[in-house]
Amino acid sequence: MAVIGYGETADSQLGWDCGGTLISELYVLTAAHCLESRELGPSQLVRFGTTHLDEPDPDLQERVVVARIPHPDYKPPLKANDIGLIKLEEPVEFTPHVRPACLNTADINPGRKALASGFGKLSYDAETGSKNLMKVLLNVYPNNRCSKAIREQIKDTMLCAGHLEGGKDTCQGDSGGPLQIVLEKPYCMYSVIGVTSFGKFCGFANAPAIYTKISAYISWIESIVWK
Repeated sequence: MAVIGYGETADSQLGWDCGGTLISELYVLTAAHCLESRELGPSQLVRFGTTHLDEPDPDLQERVVVARIPHPDYKPPLKANDIGLIKLEEPVEFTPHVRPACLNTADINPGRKALASGFGKLSYDAETGSKNLMKVLLNVYPNNRCSKAIREQIKDTMLCAGHLEGGKDTCQGDSGGPLQIVLEKPYCMYSVIGVTSFGKFCGFANAPAIYTKISAYISWIESIVWK
């Protein structure tokens, strides 16, 4: 899990407003709309290896952002193709606490359980995000369930996930972070199936959120990261 900072590079001035996923020594996968903040400007710094934003951590690593690469078909304010890559100034050192993620290449059937994580708000009306890394287990639904909830056409390059009873969701500040499944073989390994993109509310009943489907963008990711 990576967290992305915006604004002044002095640590006390940074706003940690999006998440991301480390996928190689030099690249972080995130949402295209997370490459730049409307309020604070371009992403500046990425932090790895910590679960507490305000506490010192011996496993923490930070890297400066040198390039922000949105998917070429991302055309805001449209929400399709909301996926992007951040290139780091220096390679990340892989440790037991900082490792690259596996990316899912297969379709995900509705009914699967998936784990979302991030430092976002804990409720719709919260003023700030969480200082601690949070995780939530969500259900993957057919895309038409999200189409009904947000009254927008959900494309095949998106995933619909949430908790229809309410109370479990991603929220502002979680954008760009991973949606993962647990693999059966090898067991306890995780695979990233989605990137947190957008939703109508946070934790409301019958209002699941939208995630960019990783498997639809593997070729584009590989063309940049492993070229």
